[in-house]
Amino acid sequence: MGKFKDLTGQTFGKLTVIKRVEDQKAGRPMWLCQCECGNLTTVSSTRLMRPNGTRSCGCLKHQPSPSLIDLTGQTFGRLKVLRRDETAPGSRIKWICQCKCGNTVSVLSSSLRNGKTKSCGCSQSPVKYDLTGQEFGYLLVIGRVTNPHIRSHDVRWKCLCRNCGRIVQVDSYWLRTSDPYGHCRCTRFNKPQNTHDGSQ
Repeated sequence: MGKFKDLTGQTFGKLTVIKRVEDQKAGRPMWLCQCECGNLTTVSSTRLMRPNGTRSCGCLKHQPSPSLIDLTGQTFGRLKVLRRDETAPGSRIKWICQCKCGNTVSVLSSSLRNGKTKSCGCSQSPVKYDLTGQEFGYLLVIGRVTNPHIRSHDVRWKCLCRNCGRIVQVDSYWLRTSDPYGHCRCTRFNKPQNTHDGSQ
Protein backbone atom coordinates (compact mmCIF):
# COMPACT_ATOMS: atom_id res chain seq x y z
CA MET A 1 0.00 0.00 0.00
CA GLY A 2 1.34 3.45 -0.94
CA LYS A 3 2.26 6.04 1.63
CA PHE A 4 -0.68 8.12 2.83
CA LYS A 5 -0.56 11.71 1.61
CA ASP A 6 -2.19 14.37 3.75
CA LEU A 7 -4.00 16.88 1.52
CA THR A 8 -5.26 19.11 4.33
CA GLY A 9 -4.92 22.78 3.42
CA GLN A 10 -4.07 22.14 -0.22
CA THR A 11 -6.01 23.82 -3.02
CA PHE A 12 -7.27 22.16 -6.19
CA GLY A 13 -8.89 24.65 -8.51
CA LYS A 14 -11.69 26.27 -6.50
CA LEU A 15 -11.50 23.62 -3.75
CA THR A 16 -9.57 23.89 -0.50
CA VAL A 17 -9.18 20.68 1.50
CA ILE A 18 -10.42 21.09 5.10
CA LYS A 19 -10.02 17.64 6.58
CA ARG A 20 -10.18 13.93 5.94
CA VAL A 21 -13.56 12.24 6.43
CA GLU A 22 -14.76 8.65 6.56
CA ASP A 23 -13.75 6.64 3.51
CA GLN A 24 -16.53 5.34 1.31
CA LYS A 25 -14.32 2.52 0.01
CA ALA A 26 -11.28 0.88 1.55
CA GLY A 27 -8.04 2.44 0.35
CA ARG A 28 -9.78 5.45 -1.16
CA PRO A 29 -9.29 8.45 1.19
CA MET A 30 -12.09 11.01 1.18
CA TRP A 31 -11.72 14.70 1.93
CA LEU A 32 -14.08 17.44 2.97
CA CYS A 33 -13.43 20.45 0.75
CA GLN A 34 -14.75 23.99 0.69
CA CYS A 35 -15.44 25.56 -2.68
CA GLU A 36 -14.81 29.24 -3.40
CA CYS A 37 -18.56 29.64 -3.90
CA GLY A 38 -19.07 28.62 -0.26
CA ASN A 39 -20.38 25.09 -0.74
CA LEU A 40 -18.90 22.06 1.02
CA THR A 41 -18.29 18.86 -0.91
CA THR A 42 -16.64 15.50 -0.32
CA VAL A 43 -14.06 14.35 -2.88
CA SER A 44 -11.69 11.38 -3.08
CA SER A 45 -7.89 11.73 -3.27
CA THR A 46 -7.97 10.17 -6.72
CA ARG A 47 -10.39 12.74 -8.10
CA LEU A 48 -8.49 15.65 -6.54
CA MET A 49 -5.01 14.65 -7.66
CA ARG A 50 -5.53 13.51 -11.24
CA PRO A 51 -4.72 16.12 -13.96
CA ASN A 52 -8.32 16.61 -15.08
CA GLY A 53 -9.85 15.90 -11.70
CA THR A 54 -12.52 17.61 -9.62
CA ARG A 55 -11.92 21.34 -9.33
CA SER A 56 -15.17 22.66 -7.86
CA CYS A 57 -18.35 21.61 -6.07
CA GLY A 58 -20.04 21.59 -9.46
CA CYS A 59 -20.54 25.32 -9.81
CA LEU A 60 -17.98 25.52 -12.63
CA LYS A 61 -20.40 23.61 -14.86
CA HIS A 62 -22.82 26.52 -14.70
CA GLN A 63 -20.26 29.22 -15.46
CA PRO A 64 -20.09 30.24 -19.12
CA SER A 65 -16.92 29.36 -21.00
CA PRO A 66 -14.83 32.35 -22.17
CA SER A 67 -15.35 31.09 -25.73
CA LEU A 68 -19.12 30.70 -25.35
CA ILE A 69 -21.08 32.72 -27.89
CA ASP A 70 -24.11 34.19 -26.16
CA LEU A 71 -27.14 33.70 -28.41
CA THR A 72 -29.63 35.34 -26.03
CA GLY A 73 -32.06 37.56 -27.93
CA GLN A 74 -31.02 36.31 -31.35
CA THR A 75 -33.54 34.86 -33.80
CA PHE A 76 -33.02 31.75 -35.91
CA GLY A 77 -35.87 31.11 -38.31
CA ARG A 78 -39.01 30.95 -36.16
CA LEU A 79 -37.03 30.61 -32.92
CA LYS A 80 -36.05 33.45 -30.58
CA VAL A 81 -33.42 32.58 -27.96
CA LEU A 82 -34.59 33.38 -24.43
CA ARG A 83 -31.76 32.06 -22.26
CA ARG A 84 -29.21 29.28 -21.86
CA ASP A 85 -30.52 25.88 -20.81
CA GLU A 86 -28.71 25.22 -17.53
CA THR A 87 -30.05 21.65 -17.36
CA ALA A 88 -28.14 20.52 -20.46
CA PRO A 89 -25.70 17.72 -19.53
CA GLY A 90 -21.91 17.99 -19.83
CA SER A 91 -20.46 20.24 -22.51
CA ARG A 92 -23.60 20.25 -24.66
CA ILE A 93 -24.57 23.93 -24.92
CA LYS A 94 -28.32 24.30 -25.37
CA TRP A 95 -30.64 27.30 -25.43
CA ILE A 96 -34.26 27.78 -24.40
CA CYS A 97 -36.05 29.19 -27.43
CA GLN A 98 -39.58 30.39 -28.06
CA CYS A 99 -41.10 29.53 -31.40
CA LYS A 100 -43.46 31.89 -33.24
CA CYS A 101 -46.21 29.33 -32.73
CA GLY A 102 -45.87 29.76 -28.94
CA ASN A 103 -44.01 26.56 -28.03
CA THR A 104 -40.82 26.67 -25.95
CA VAL A 105 -38.03 24.23 -26.81
CA SER A 106 -34.40 23.53 -25.87
CA VAL A 107 -32.05 23.50 -28.87
CA LEU A 108 -28.35 22.76 -29.30
CA SER A 109 -26.22 25.84 -29.98
CA SER A 110 -24.69 24.15 -33.04
CA SER A 111 -28.12 23.32 -34.49
CA LEU A 112 -29.19 26.95 -34.22
CA ARG A 113 -26.02 28.39 -35.71
CA ASN A 114 -25.78 25.99 -38.66
CA GLY A 115 -29.46 26.42 -39.54
CA LYS A 116 -30.40 22.81 -38.84
CA THR A 117 -33.15 23.80 -36.38
CA LYS A 118 -35.37 26.76 -37.27
CA SER A 119 -38.59 25.94 -35.42
CA CYS A 120 -40.02 23.76 -32.66
CA GLY A 121 -41.12 21.37 -35.38
CA CYS A 122 -44.32 23.14 -36.33
CA SER A 123 -42.93 24.30 -39.68
CA GLN A 124 -41.56 20.92 -40.75
CA SER A 125 -44.90 19.81 -42.10
CA PRO A 126 -46.79 22.35 -44.22
CA VAL A 127 -50.54 21.96 -43.95
CA LYS A 128 -51.84 20.56 -47.22
CA TYR A 129 -55.44 20.62 -46.08
CA ASP A 130 -56.47 23.37 -43.68
CA LEU A 131 -59.46 21.90 -41.89
CA THR A 132 -60.04 24.76 -39.44
CA GLY A 133 -63.75 25.53 -39.17
CA GLN A 134 -64.86 22.42 -41.05
CA GLU A 135 -67.31 19.92 -39.56
CA PHE A 136 -66.99 16.15 -39.64
CA GLY A 137 -69.98 14.45 -38.05
CA TYR A 138 -70.18 15.79 -34.51
CA LEU A 139 -66.64 17.20 -34.74
CA LEU A 140 -65.96 20.88 -35.34
CA VAL A 141 -62.30 21.55 -36.16
CA ILE A 142 -60.94 24.34 -33.94
CA GLY A 143 -57.34 24.43 -35.12
CA ARG A 144 -54.12 22.54 -35.73
CA VAL A 145 -52.36 20.83 -32.82
CA THR A 146 -48.80 22.14 -32.38
CA ASN A 147 -46.61 19.65 -30.54
CA PRO A 148 -42.84 19.12 -31.11
CA HIS A 149 -43.20 15.45 -30.11
CA ILE A 150 -45.55 14.72 -33.00
CA ARG A 151 -43.71 13.33 -36.00
CA SER A 152 -43.32 15.90 -38.76
CA HIS A 153 -45.50 14.02 -41.30
CA ASP A 154 -48.42 13.74 -38.88
CA VAL A 155 -50.88 16.64 -38.77
CA ARG A 156 -53.43 16.56 -35.97
CA TRP A 157 -56.40 18.77 -35.32
CA LYS A 158 -58.11 19.91 -32.15
CA CYS A 159 -61.80 19.25 -32.50
CA LEU A 160 -64.87 20.08 -30.43
CA CYS A 161 -67.36 17.25 -30.12
CA ARG A 162 -70.75 18.95 -30.38
CA ASN A 163 -72.44 15.89 -28.93
CA CYS A 164 -70.71 15.89 -25.52
CA GLY A 165 -68.57 19.04 -25.48
CA ARG A 166 -65.22 17.24 -25.19
CA ILE A 167 -62.08 18.44 -26.99
CA VAL A 168 -60.39 15.64 -28.93
CA GLN A 169 -57.34 15.41 -31.19
CA VAL A 170 -57.69 13.61 -34.50
CA ASP A 171 -55.19 12.89 -37.27
CA SER A 172 -55.83 14.82 -40.49
CA TYR A 173 -56.00 11.65 -42.56
CA TRP A 174 -58.64 10.02 -40.36
CA LEU A 175 -60.80 13.12 -40.35
CA ARG A 176 -60.83 13.35 -44.14
CA THR A 177 -61.06 9.68 -45.09
CA SER A 178 -62.79 7.74 -42.30
CA ASP A 179 -66.14 7.67 -40.58
CA PRO A 180 -66.23 10.96 -38.61
CA TYR A 181 -68.22 9.33 -35.82
CA GLY A 182 -66.30 7.27 -33.30
CA HIS A 183 -63.44 9.73 -32.83
CA CYS A 184 -64.91 10.85 -29.50
CA ARG A 185 -65.59 8.57 -26.56
CA CYS A 186 -69.28 9.43 -26.57
CA THR A 187 -69.83 8.04 -30.08
CA ARG A 188 -67.05 5.45 -30.35
CA PHE A 189 -69.24 2.54 -29.32
CA ASN A 190 -72.64 4.07 -29.99
CA LYS A 191 -72.61 5.60 -33.44
CA PRO A 192 -75.73 7.52 -34.50
CA GLN A 193 -77.91 6.27 -37.29
CA ASN A 194 -78.06 7.77 -40.81
CA THR A 195 -74.47 8.98 -40.91
CA HIS A 196 -74.07 8.43 -44.64
CA ASP A 197 -74.08 12.16 -45.43
CA GLY A 198 -71.62 13.08 -42.60
CA SER A 199 -73.93 15.80 -41.27
CA GLN A 200 -76.16 16.29 -38.27
